[in-house]
Amino acid sequence: MMEERIYDPQLRRRYVRRTCSTLGLSLLIYLGIMNGAVLLAVMVESVNVILADRLPTQDQLMANSGWGYFLAIGVGIVCLLIWKKPSFVFRDIWRQKRTMEPGRFLEILSVFVSVQLVMALCALAASALMEALGVEYHAESLSTDSFSIFLYAGLGAPVAEEILFRGLVLRGLEPFGKKFAVFASALLFGLFHGNMTQGPFAFLVGLILGYVALEYDLTWAIVLHMFNNLILSDTLYRLGQMLLGAWADLLVWGTVLLFSVAAVVVLVRRRRQIGGYLRRERMDGLTVRAFFTAPGTVALLAILLIQIVLNESMAMGFIQF
Repeated sequence: MMEERIYDPQLRRRYVRRTCSTLGLSLLIYLGIMNGAVLLAVMVESVNVILADRLPTQDQLMANSGWGYFLAIGVGIVCLLIWKKPSFVFRDIWRQKRTMEPGRFLEILSVFVSVQLVMALCALAASALMEALGVEYHAESLSTDSFSIFLYAGLGAPVAEEILFRGLVLRGLEPFGKKFAVFASALLFGLFHGNMTQGPFAFLVGLILGYVALEYDLTWAIVLHMFNNLILSDTLYRLGQMLLGAWADLLVWGTVLLFSVAAVVVLVRRRRQIGGYLRRERMDGLTVRAFFTAPGTVALLAILLIQIVLNESMAMGFIQF
């Protein structure tokens, strides 16, 4: 039964809420599996370090947590196969709408990379504000110096997160409107990152990844995600470390700036097509309200927001362990 075939507002609201609630509870289960698997990996590593007659440091404990994420991916996919038909996991979410032309990919890539510049400027403004308020902020992120974390961040995460958010979530919400499906999946994707450093960036790129997955196919969303994690976030940074002084910043931000200039040109040239697409794909207010009031969504959002508050409080030094 598809949402557009239900004309009675009450029945439609109940159907949307039921669908969104199921998705929300599914993501809660995955969140629990992921955190449990990482905790298990950290516990195993701590035991190994202690048996070696050394006190474990935080870096040592997190060094092999990438294997925990891989464990979470495996368990999550098994649960997905149990919940959904294999045809959905291996065929439906991969269906191609139209072919991605090389020129079109470069246009989308330029807009995708330009988000890095936007978020960097926002981060500078936020840093200046916190400095003015006298607040010290120590954002923590996974270090790719660990081989397991490098594999997870560069390969495992792009595949797993795209299957989860642009596969399960996006395709599950697509019957209620493309624009709503892209927005909701990007919002959950951003919140899942658990902090205000990565979350807003993940939300913005999630909008682009959602559009690509719907209008082209999931494979290209994975390619973009891998490009961000492997090239922009890792390879360019490592190359920059091999250079001296300002040359490192020139390499990284010069690359981002070139893509950003190209993005401005693309957005100006494509402004009518973009405007037309946004006007055609309107979000229905009933659907949005049903999404945010669905019990499963409410529970998921509450847990994710609590997680963000705790992480940010630790980053600002308000909570210490």
